[in-house]
Amino acid sequence: MNDTRKTKRGRGRLILWVVVAVVVAVFAVRFWRLSQREIFASIRSVQESEGKPVEVIAAAIGDLELWTTLAGTVEGSFQYPVVSTNSIRVIDVVREEGDRVNAGDVIVRLEKTAPNPMLHSYNRSKALYEDALADARRMRKLYDEGAVSKQALDKAELALKVAKSDLVNARESTNLVASHAGIVTSIDIEEGEMAPAHKPLAWVARTDSVKIVFEAGSRQAIALRVGQKAVWRSNSTGDSGEGTVNRLDLAADPETHLLEGEALFPNPDRKLIPGLLISFRVRTGERRGIVKIPIDCLMQTDDRYTVFVVEPGEDGKDYARLRAIETGLRTSDDVEVLSGIAAGERVVEFGKTRIDDGDLVKIISGGEER
Repeated sequence: MNDTRKTKRGRGRLILWVVVAVVVAVFAVRFWRLSQREIFASIRSVQESEGKPVEVIAAAIGDLELWTTLAGTVEGSFQYPVVSTNSIRVIDVVREEGDRVNAGDVIVRLEKTAPNPMLHSYNRSKALYEDALADARRMRKLYDEGAVSKQALDKAELALKVAKSDLVNARESTNLVASHAGIVTSIDIEEGEMAPAHKPLAWVARTDSVKIVFEAGSRQAIALRVGQKAVWRSNSTGDSGEGTVNRLDLAADPETHLLEGEALFPNPDRKLIPGLLISFRVRTGERRGIVKIPIDCLMQTDDRYTVFVVEPGEDGKDYARLRAIETGLRTSDDVEVLSGIAAGERVVEFGKTRIDDGDLVKIISGGEER
């Protein structure tokens, strides 16, 4: 019986404490709301008398440059393959990658004995040349003695010329030489291997100037033009160089839909090595001496762009005026203004979403040209 009474008293006290806590919480929330209303009312009254806070920037006269980043493979400005006209075994690779060569220098030597009589045979051509040379000498002696006619001598000397030409061809087919001066950029054959006919065994390139062969996507290709300035830079070494876009295909690849082109760069220190994949930038647009503002100032309404310009009122205070503007070249940071704003006018950069046309504003920072 006593236990039942104690339990009822405990429950009653608990309910009382819960009621008290709820009442306190309700009054706390009410007082907080009242205080917030007072704060908001205070902010509104300050803004009505002093203006809504904004940050502005002065429209400036300056330059804009638009750059497009591309990537491609470095090649010599002039390069060519060293090939064999016959499938003959390689007996010596005379040069190594990186060697400088002049026209006529031997790069690869092939076996002089032809694998079949249909191909150039150095030994056979040499034997025929020596026989034709001996025959021509004999005919000259007989002609001098009056024993043979001039026609017979001419025939022998013609045969000598043909044999000499065949010997030169045979020698060139076994001694593969550089046709132009340059640097050996790759060797694709080893001693003892069979040289495949009409396939590159080595590559020689001029590297005092190089080209970067690239492919551009649709958006990039539309902005590219021959003659545009190109710049490469190494983030690791700080090395850099300037060149130009010197070739663009007339049509994109029908399968990849990419447009191939070349950018030519002077390479006096040979820091651009053929075969490397490198990124570079192309200046696809520029404006000089134009009015520009930060891109953050822009607002888009329907099909037009607008900005808030801060103008002084008759009372000497600053007011926000909404203006439509015409824009031109645009970068990630700035935009060219073709009409609607004059240089030096103050344009709202931050705080524009909290103001309306005609609002009183208070400049809390900015106003300088950038």
